[in-house]
Amino acid sequence: MKILIKTLTALAVSAALSATAMADAPKTVTVGYLNLVNAQLVTKSLGLVQKEMPGVEVKYIKVGGGGDMLRAIAAKQVDFGGLGNPPTAIGVTRGLPIQGIMVLNMLDYVEAMAVRTSANIKNFKDLQGKTLAAPFGSTTHYLLLKALADEGLDPASMKILDLRPNDIAVAWTRGDIDAAWFWEPNLNKAVKNGGHIFMTSGIMASRGYPTWDVGVVMNDFAAKYPDYVKKFLKAECAGIDYWLNNPSKTAAIIAKELELPLEDATRMMKGTEMVPCAK
Repeated sequence: MKILIKTLTALAVSAALSATAMADAPKTVTVGYLNLVNAQLVTKSLGLVQKEMPGVEVKYIKVGGGGDMLRAIAAKQVDFGGLGNPPTAIGVTRGLPIQGIMVLNMLDYVEAMAVRTSANIKNFKDLQGKTLAAPFGSTTHYLLLKALADEGLDPASMKILDLRPNDIAVAWTRGDIDAAWFWEPNLNKAVKNGGHIFMTSGIMASRGYPTWDVGVVMNDFAAKYPDYVKKFLKAECAGIDYWLNNPSKTAAIIAKELELPLEDATRMMKGTEMVPCAK
């Protein structure tokens, strides 16, 4: 009888522990990502988050820019996200329930200002009276405002439109805008359609305005599922390691994810500085 009681007790404890473990696992994890050249595309393509979270449904939501990501966070549409340091700071300042958990990458010429060659823009002062575009709340919008301030220019002296990168490419093709600060792969469309690079995020970094992408998590998720935050970090770090150790295979992934020629993907990768995770 004592043996039976011990056995039943052990089974009850085991069942309780199993139920607790199940309760501590989310049913779904939603990751918001930007359609740009970074290792999150590798993590997504290789299913690295899913591998770290067996039994959990992992969903990815593509957003247009930092402002869109902040809106997705405010609407509680994501558990994790990737966005630039300026929109991250904006989100925290506004009281959005997020926290930064890792640096994904530094931004160089993968983000830049393109100007229309026919607009005859030789310096920043030539932007006065012109029509520009940038995704508001993004790293590139932040750098545009910093560059104008450094040149002593009032943003009101030009027309600045709030457009997503895809919409910027369309507006550029129509001839609606003279300049835009945004990112690859849409940046390349402007260069190939009568534009050239006027300023890069890398140059702005050398002037004291570095920009980078940040991995963030919703505070509620982090409090409820701390182990799954660690799993997410492990997966993203594996994606970064893959990028650093397999450049050719990574270029093929980027090309497929962004529907680019392989040579364009290879070139764009060089404009993104990957930050290895601390071991």
